Amino acid sequence: MGKALGLAAVLILLIAPTAEAASKPSGKLRAGALETVLRLHDLPPGYVIAYGSDCTAFEPSGLRALSAYDRWVVENRPEGCEYGYERRFQVPGSEPTPLLVKGETINTPSDRASAQGFAILSRLVSRLTDWRRVGPISLGPTGPTATLYHFKEGFPVGRRPVSVLVWRHGKLFAALEAGGLTPTANDSAALRYAQVQQRRLESPSPYTEAERDDTEVELDDPSLKVPVYWLGPDFNGGLGGAELQTVDVIDEDGLPGVKLELRYDGFNLETWTRESWKRFQDSFFRKINRPPCTRTFAFEWEQGHATISAGYRRRTFDKGCPDFPPTRYWAAAQIGGVVVGVNQTTCRCLSPGSGPYSESLRGMKAILRGLALRPKPDYSVAP
Repeated sequence: MGKALGLAAVLILLIAPTAEAASKPSGKLRAGALETVLRLHDLPPGYVIAYGSDCTAFEPSGLRALSAYDRWVVENRPEGCEYGYERRFQVPGSEPTPLLVKGETINTPSDRASAQGFAILSRLVSRLTDWRRVGPISLGPTGPTATLYHFKEGFPVGRRPVSVLVWRHGKLFAALEAGGLTPTANDSAALRYAQVQQRRLESPSPYTEAERDDTEVELDDPSLKVPVYWLGPDFNGGLGGAELQTVDVIDEDGLPGVKLELRYDGFNLETWTRESWKRFQDSFFRKINRPPCTRTFAFEWEQGHATISAGYRRRTFDKGCPDFPPTRYWAAAQIGGVVVGVNQTTCRCLSPGSGPYSESLRGMKAILRGLALRPKPDYSVAP
């Protein structure tokens, strides 16, 4: 069987889909699902896209108990998209928002196929799950009527209440889940975002990669205390472009003292407070960041000063230090009351950094000169 989506949660309970069995959408139906699903920017600040959010083609299960479902799949080849959104933070002073919001749309070739599939999955949910049917809810004066269910879900909301609305719209049918609050608050949130998704069903438009980009969400958290020195979402210091790939805010249980790590194409930026930098230097990481044959350079520019290190990816040498130029560079910069490391090694297993910025003195200086303080978002102003 292919990947099962949230609206067909009963199938998840019966069958564990495998990576080998998963099918990709044909492209013939996918557009209707991807263009109508709830989007990241439909939610308030603080959400990221949950792991596993994607589009898929449905496949028959091969189980006798699901023969009606299998016939429908074979005849209609439905395709769907599910996007889950997990809350990383909540804006102070705002009304409580769900820990998890999930939107899903399933596309079929016709209204008739949609009605058949909707009826089949509704029967399976009623027969084989602990979903409790609450009753019908209108999505608006001119919108369809959805069915409200209550159930409990595991990670990431724990065994907390979840509300789900399911409904049909032409050849598509849809679901909207909201969880992690009280049942009443979940119901309210589910209805609110179901109405947003219904408007997308009525007026589809492409869900672009830019709209799905949640890379900077962690940096917008108002509880983030450490200043963020970065190179913007895209950096070009004269040696080609480097895009911000990932952001990690590290808690006290993480690596000694590291508060923030930004990974760009070819290099990493790590941020410490001055106190946490001292702890880092007192740990064994100081030694592994000063391997044999390392040379250092003092570097100053308008915003601060740094120590740039030059060395080699190998950590041991049989016949003394190499007579060829260094193959990697890293740095520690004092800037704005914090320490920003570039390619500081935080593991014995690797030496971070590759490409022109990490393999030349010119590139390392370009990174340091490009460091800029990222403005904090102003949540006192309505978007």
